[in-house]
Amino acid sequence: MTSVDCTSVAYEEIGPHICVKPPYYALDDLASPAPGLAGAMVPVQTPTGRQATLINVAEAGRHLAILGLCAAATTNPSTRQHYYLAHRGVGRMYPPVGSVGALRGTASARMTGRNRAVAETELHDADGNLVARLDLEYLVLSVPVFRRLLGTAAEPDATEPANPYSAAAPLVDVAADARSGTAKLAVESSMCRGHFDGFPALPVSVAGYATFALFDHVLSAAAGPDARWQPGVYRLQADHLAEAGQTCTVDVEPSAPAEPELHDHAFTGTLRSGDRNIFSIQLDYSLV
Repeated sequence: MTSVDCTSVAYEEIGPHICVKPPYYALDDLASPAPGLAGAMVPVQTPTGRQATLINVAEAGRHLAILGLCAAATTNPSTRQHYYLAHRGVGRMYPPVGSVGALRGTASARMTGRNRAVAETELHDADGNLVARLDLEYLVLSVPVFRRLLGTAAEPDATEPANPYSAAAPLVDVAADARSGTAKLAVESSMCRGHFDGFPALPVSVAGYATFALFDHVLSAAAGPDARWQPGVYRLQADHLAEAGQTCTVDVEPSAPAEPELHDHAFTGTLRSGDRNIFSIQLDYSLV
């Protein structure tokens, strides 16, 4: 007996077992042909900014991470709700071949322990071309453990109907030159809808949106207002949750490419709340 005891699963069936809800959850036609496997149609909701991609890196990561946790939930021996917190990931974006059209994601996942899960995910365009890959490790927490660790939420859930994930992260106090940048991001419950009910916290993808939005300012200073970039391999890490009500500092600085034979440049983006590291990403890229 697993949390989802079936070979085909819709959100209505898996929703009670996972931690995310609409609008953060936005997959369509979710199906699980076998335990540990999942597929779904993936929407494009967020502007790509200066990225030469079919879908923003952060948004691709958002949907694939959710698809991966859905696949993992079908293998969890517990029938209760759990929080699947993306902790570490290695991903890659591929140069676009076709048009946006319909994107489809697939995931293979498994529990690796009582409190751990892993997933391997892919995103393809309508013609079957690979758009993105993301391999993730999750921390898996029961509801009582999650609530014991996080305590009482500082702000209530947002109730307005607007989808906060269709716009770039609202950075303020932006300071950027041709090398690095810094900014502030005030986390509001309206930015966290569906993540998580009863404890609004900044999604990892929105932390990514924030670092990429800041990097666009750096790129504009370095290469001009029309410059665009093609992302490649990246590594991300999420160590803590930023609760609604906190103000985070976002920083971007250059780093060494992990694959210099493919990309000439790289940057590291970080998001912190006080002295606590919330999120970091190291990403290779090329100017296009």
